[in-house]
Amino acid sequence: LLIKLIAKETSGDENDFDKMCTLRPIHFYQLIFKLFSGGVTVSDNEQLTWERIRYIDGSLNRLPKNFHHSLYSLLNITSGLDLGGNIIRSFPLIDEMTAGEPQFAISISNWLDKIPQPQLRQLYVETIMILGSLQKMMKNIPDVIELHAILYQAHEIFTHDCANHNPSTHLCGISQEFYLTPPTGQYGTLNYLAQAIAQLFY
Repeated sequence: LLIKLIAKETSGDENDFDKMCTLRPIHFYQLIFKLFSGGVTVSDNEQLTWERIRYIDGSLNRLPKNFHHSLYSLLNITSGLDLGGNIIRSFPLIDEMTAGEPQFAISISNWLDKIPQPQLRQLYVETIMILGSLQKMMKNIPDVIELHAILYQAHEIFTHDCANHNPSTHLCGISQEFYLTPPTGQYGTLNYLAQAIAQLFY
């Protein structure tokens, strides 16, 4: 994912590696430093959209503060979390590790890495964060929480709100408009995810 991100930064196409290979070593290292430090490059013709931010954050495996603790608490109330068929089981994971252990973070990273699309990965990260914050209010907790069901329910609510704008399917059944939507605010993705959680688990 990192190599594809560098290719996209240098040529605008994540599958075009030719220009990346012509970079001088110093420029290559400077670009990597900018990416990891959050100083992403934006061309004159490209706006830094939320889809692009999610793409970059997903490519670099960036996670919000307390993400692992939120996920760990979810694993304590259910048997597992499902990412469209990729399930991480609570046991023996939480029996053998604490939320702050590096090995737990590695296990979670390996699980999230099964999502090949960086921006979709970040939407799942947002789903886990809002689910963790609302878990104490959830009543109908299933044996395995299907995160993809929450995400697609949130997208359905969003699509209904945008009925007059006719959102287009963009990536993995999610419209580009949803990827472009900021996380916070009245019409943010977190709000739609919270509504989906309320519909599914309250």
